Amino acid sequence: MSKFKDKPTSSQIGCGCLGSSKQKTIMKFSHIEIDEEIVSAQIIMEMIYRGQNAELALSRCRLNPNLVILQFRDDLEYFIPQLINHIIYKQLEYVLKFILKAAEVDFFFAHTFFFAWRSIVNDNNPEIENYLRLFLSTLDRVYKKTLLIAACIENHQFNDGIEQQVSKGVPIVQQVSKLPDRIQAYGTLFYSNHVFNDTLQLANYESIFRQAKPSGFCSTIDFWDDIIYISQNLHLADPKLISLKADIQKINRGLPAAVYIPFQGVRNYVVLNIVVDECRVFSTKCRSPFYLCFEIYRPEEEAELIPNPLRNSRLSIPKTVGKMDNKNNSENNETQDCTRNRPTYLCKIVEAEEDAEEGKDDLTQFSNILRDNDVTHSYYEDLNNLVSIQNVKVQQQQLKKMTKKELTDSIYGCDNQDKIKNNSPFRNFKTWKLVHLIVKSGDDLRQEQFAMQLISTFDQIFKIEQLKLQLTTYEVISLGPGYGLIEVVKDALSIDSIKKKLNDILQIKCLSHYFKLNSSQAMISNFLNSLVAYSLVCYFLQIKDRHNGNILLHRDGNIVHIDFGFFLSSAPKGNLEKEVPFKLTEEYVEILGGYDSNLFKRFRKMFFEGFKAIRRHKDKIILLVKMMENSSLNCFKENTLLNLERRFLQDDLSDTQLYVQCQKLIDLSRGNWRANWYDKYQYYFQGIMY
Repeated sequence: MSKFKDKPTSSQIGCGCLGSSKQKTIMKFSHIEIDEEIVSAQIIMEMIYRGQNAELALSRCRLNPNLVILQFRDDLEYFIPQLINHIIYKQLEYVLKFILKAAEVDFFFAHTFFFAWRSIVNDNNPEIENYLRLFLSTLDRVYKKTLLIAACIENHQFNDGIEQQVSKGVPIVQQVSKLPDRIQAYGTLFYSNHVFNDTLQLANYESIFRQAKPSGFCSTIDFWDDIIYISQNLHLADPKLISLKADIQKINRGLPAAVYIPFQGVRNYVVLNIVVDECRVFSTKCRSPFYLCFEIYRPEEEAELIPNPLRNSRLSIPKTVGKMDNKNNSENNETQDCTRNRPTYLCKIVEAEEDAEEGKDDLTQFSNILRDNDVTHSYYEDLNNLVSIQNVKVQQQQLKKMTKKELTDSIYGCDNQDKIKNNSPFRNFKTWKLVHLIVKSGDDLRQEQFAMQLISTFDQIFKIEQLKLQLTTYEVISLGPGYGLIEVVKDALSIDSIKKKLNDILQIKCLSHYFKLNSSQAMISNFLNSLVAYSLVCYFLQIKDRHNGNILLHRDGNIVHIDFGFFLSSAPKGNLEKEVPFKLTEEYVEILGGYDSNLFKRFRKMFFEGFKAIRRHKDKIILLVKMMENSSLNCFKENTLLNLERRFLQDDLSDTQLYVQCQKLIDLSRGNWRANWYDKYQYYFQGIMY
């Protein structure tokens, strides 16, 4: 990494209060006061952005999120995309050295960084790939004796007895022989409903598609690499669904194992099994994204090694590199060479003959709504077909007798979680749960991940300000160059699909009519709170392509936006939505009771209150954007940051002046002809209902 700068010059050095003094001091930065012991990640990002020396500050920064108080993320893991972008842009070698130390402190941080760094290897920079090899070999060595069983490996947070077990590389759960054959048959025709009541053996996962020596750090990486390998080659299979199920059954033979799903809410859980019967392949022209349903559980809670009230608080103890530097740990100083032989990124594992076949495919950008002439389905539209709905004509007499729940179930379908659990051999595990996700390859998910990071920050601002505004965030993880995972929002359908189902069942197409038939006070309240929240987000981030295929309605009434291929400075060809602050259709207003209703007056007031709250925390949003401004993401064009800052309006506006500006934005958005014509365009060319 010779081209990276080792340390800033003396003229760049700041924050002298971060010296070696043991006295407790308070440092100030951008009007924020923080304890010297733990340095705010937001402050460090500002320092790096301004070119200041952040080396000492980094060693005192919290690496891991606080699981007890998640109102605002101020841990370094949250800023990994921004950190990586500035490492590359400013060539900061001292930050890369810090990353290696940080990875030894927290393996969740290590995996998150690894996936994010691997996602940029296609930028044709050999130094990026060289550091990836160094990072992988170093962490392979550090964790080679350890079974990374999610939270169980947080050894410095638990009692001495458990810490001794983990440090010796012994898994916390007791091992037994491999799963009985009757359990191994789960997911096949030979399985009969058995129950597994023994203690699980959780070994490291061993790849089934290439030779690689199992190790603690690479157990989760190897697992997802196998999943992505299936995704990259599934378009060659025929029939695809049978091929997918056969490959998933092969992977299931190595499960349960010490692997986890890299989503924030479930990464302390271990993967038990992939439900084969729930696998789905989506309609695409040249790629084959697919849907998977995972059974997971939390091992340390099953073993009752850690009291439940203390679990998240112990996992939330701040981890810093500074604490590791003061701790003598001979195991982490091993200098043995790594004997592991594995590719640095998955693009190289596709065989040559498959490369020739892949060259025939159209590699245009695939977003949630496919824009190919012969494809009109999004993967969310295909997910609508996962629910068990009988496509039968309901007679008028039956319609009159339908309860609200029956009508909702006829639209959204019934939850099959109980059915899956009753058939699972792991159903007696008290922490058993399901996770649903979509695996994609052939697309750069970094922009989608960046958009969700911004939306999550808006959500945190609303919570800090104790507003009722509701955003539904979901996980998007880029695992490498052109592939990754997207969490499925359960119990939610696109408004397009709902309208089509309403037309089939009730012969109505208007969403407001559905609310009149089926809504409750809570449902209307959820609709209002989420509509205000997403109106604000769509205005500030200029999210475009807002047709009814990209907007979901949850069964509880919440609006949910998906597909962020166009935001900030990017827009669909023609930019028909230009000068539309946000989408506010006549139909939305009708659900609230009309323009003169009390609910719409409440919408106006809540929009103003939310706008004020966002202005108070605008530095959080601007920081995330400006640190990604020099990236290769399509959402950045000339003056992106300047235009974003202008949307926050002048700082010296009074509340009265700000209220007037907010009402202008609302009036400009309601029933806007540009938004209406974009919906009509999508209807006539893509068949998306409006």
